[in-house]
Amino acid sequence: MLEDSVDPVVKTLQPTIKRGRKWKAIEDVDKAKECLKIKEVIGQTQIDRKEQGPSTVKWWSKAEGKEKRDMVINEIRLNEDSRRVQNAVYQPQQGQSTNWDNALQKSLTWNEIWQMAPLRISFLNRSVYDLLPSNANLVRWGKKEDPTYPLCQGRQTTKHVSALAKSPSPRDDTHGGITESFRN
Repeated sequence: MLEDSVDPVVKTLQPTIKRGRKWKAIEDVDKAKECLKIKEVIGQTQIDRKEQGPSTVKWWSKAEGKEKRDMVINEIRLNEDSRRVQNAVYQPQQGQSTNWDNALQKSLTWNEIWQMAPLRISFLNRSVYDLLPSNANLVRWGKKEDPTYPLCQGRQTTKHVSALAKSPSPRDDTHGGITESFRN
């Protein structure tokens, strides 16, 4: 990072960087610089769910000094964040927080949470992280051999269990309409 300095002595200086034993700072800086150069060749792409429209883009070839250092630091952070998300996605239970698209939208106030029964809070928490004792989870945990749901002959998931919790009678033909809507 000192190679952008105007002082020739500082430019040639190679300091030893204190780091952990697994992280190689020089390699990550080189990778980040290469990624920034490749991004300039590819052009601007949409990264997340931001709306389309004009935005300011800093290109590696036009940046100087501190801008380049900031771009490299930001790129290293983005790479590290993507590594963390990849690790979380590969873990079926711990990675549930990365997939909130299918979660039901329900806003709870602190007052509602304090008035809830502890078992209901536990049920809500386990349903969000797919830890309810559905047949699919019981098979995953080695407690059962068959993941099928007897009412719809499909795989029983957390959606089935949470729908049954809302229904007064699980043996009812309609039982919240899950027979038709949850067939796999």
